[in-house]
Amino acid sequence: MATDPGGSREQASRTLGDLQEVVPLRWTLVAPAALLLAFVTLLPILYLGYLSATDFNVLRGMTEGVVGIQNYTSAVLESNEFHNALGNTAVFIAVVVTVQTVLGFLLALLLWGRPKRRKYVLPVLLTPMFVSWVAVGLMFRFMFEDGIGIVPLLLSQVGVNISWFSDPTYALVAIMIADIWEWTPFMLILFLAGLESLPEEPHEAARVDGASRLEVIKDVTLPMMFPVIAVAVFIRIVEASKVFPKVLAMTEGGPGSATETGSWIVYKIGFRFNDLGVAASQAVSLTLMVLGLLYVFYWSGGLQKDVF
Repeated sequence: MATDPGGSREQASRTLGDLQEVVPLRWTLVAPAALLLAFVTLLPILYLGYLSATDFNVLRGMTEGVVGIQNYTSAVLESNEFHNALGNTAVFIAVVVTVQTVLGFLLALLLWGRPKRRKYVLPVLLTPMFVSWVAVGLMFRFMFEDGIGIVPLLLSQVGVNISWFSDPTYALVAIMIADIWEWTPFMLILFLAGLESLPEEPHEAARVDGASRLEVIKDVTLPMMFPVIAVAVFIRIVEASKVFPKVLAMTEGGPGSATETGSWIVYKIGFRFNDLGVAASQAVSLTLMVLGLLYVFYWSGGLQKDVF
């Protein structure tokens, strides 16, 4: 029995058109990837939330099972150790993000509009981005190590003797220096890309009006760069809150608890003390705190209108 190919195509076209009226084509195309992303993202989050409400231990399993908010009370609200780690994390974020933002912007200004200089200097400045986190930690561990490190050796030549990993204050500073070295190039590349995309007309108008270079940067460049700076700071706050490899490689949280951070506490409780239930509650709390900080940053700076 012969069929009419033209009629079949017309019917298929009508069917597809009816389907698109119900479900737009863009959602049909995005749905598979969105479902997969939701599965691989939400499942671990839900499981983490479940673990945080249990007394699960790797060695003994569950004894009481679901304990509700007990972990949040004992290991988060009443834990001085966790509070100390949060304080260290906050100080770390504030210092490294501020320094990286300032240094990155200054370096970007030096390379802005200078293609010959950028051609040779930029690859060197971006090198730290390609070194693994653990390798950075080990490298700076050897650089600051008493007796063999180049930093104590150079400082001793001018009469400054610092035991970097024995002094609680300087141990955290050493980790900050390592992080600043590694992540400043990230800020540099974002700021440089932003500067190169700025229109030249406002800068020329300001110079014609007699503004100095510093005044042009302050009154013209910085306001136009605000969205780029905000996004860069936003990303770095998230990444800095997860500092872990450098702590592991350089100090392991010591001396004492001077360099323990939120991520390190979660690792120590979960994988050294095997209390996954307690560690999960701290991980959930840390995540919610970072999200809260980002929420405040997002709304207080007007980023919802200027950036996103």
